Amino acid sequence: MDIPEKNQPPQAQPPAARTHGAAPADEVNLLEILYVLIKYKAAIILLSVIGLVGGYLAAVAKGPAYVSRAVIMAKESDKQLPNLGALGALGGFAAAQLNLAGNPGLDKIEVHFDSRQFKAELIEKYGLLDDIYRLGAPRVYRKYYDTLHGVWTEDEKFSAPYPAKAADLFTKKFISKESDTKRATLTLSVKSGDSSFTARVIEGGLEHLNHYIQTDVQTEAKGNVDYLEQRLITIADPLLREKLQEKIALEIERAMIINREAFKVIDRPYCVRRHKEKIIYPAAAALGMFMLSSAAAIVLYYLMGGGNTNSDSRRWVGMIKKQLFKIV
Repeated sequence: MDIPEKNQPPQAQPPAARTHGAAPADEVNLLEILYVLIKYKAAIILLSVIGLVGGYLAAVAKGPAYVSRAVIMAKESDKQLPNLGALGALGGFAAAQLNLAGNPGLDKIEVHFDSRQFKAELIEKYGLLDDIYRLGAPRVYRKYYDTLHGVWTEDEKFSAPYPAKAADLFTKKFISKESDTKRATLTLSVKSGDSSFTARVIEGGLEHLNHYIQTDVQTEAKGNVDYLEQRLITIADPLLREKLQEKIALEIERAMIINREAFKVIDRPYCVRRHKEKIIYPAAAALGMFMLSSAAAIVLYYLMGGGNTNSDSRRWVGMIKKQLFKIV
């Protein structure tokens, strides 16, 4: 039997034999993380349930939303306007000055609806100002509105709101629209936490939009008639005079037609109660608390000495503990 010499170094194991089946000392083990989650499952489940209940209570406190929609369509022109090519340069100038499209199209209706002036007139006409702030900016309303006397209080930081100022808040919080170019329809929607306010806005909005467009078109038609009559005085050619007289008659007819209705209401609005927050809020809160509690359990597990035991990992854990509660 051979006796090894005292100074002979021990045989080193092959690298494959030394590392086979073992993970690096500083590698994160997914099974270890799963173990941490299972170990602290009671706390994680409890916090998730608290999030679920808290989300439901927040949804109940917020209350349901009342939504009302109306679908409108632009009226089609009943007649084709005559060709103004025979008027030469005068015809081109007249075409540039006049709105020859008959009744207003969908794009024009949408432009009127988006205008600040329209919304300011709507707010003032139907007395929506106080309710806009009550539902859209409740903190401002509670702080600056005197419910006993029905007036706004002012200070250096806050000035009493007025319709034009409230138009942006009105649009942002309550009103939306969707245009369908293929079907040539415009869907107007109103959403708020007050069914009465929602109904007033959608019904009043349709009524005032109709009146607003009628006034605009009639004013425009009157201006066109005045312009054509002035040109008619300077023209002696019978053919040109006949063409201009036809245009004057069409403008008068357009003003008369728009006097009845500016657009067609395809679907009349009706108020629908919705409370999606009862599902969304609890689910989001429960998921958030689950993720937060799981992350906290894993971090605390490693900070308390679990996980990797090599010296480098221990050094980093010690540095984290040292800096955890230091302000500077």
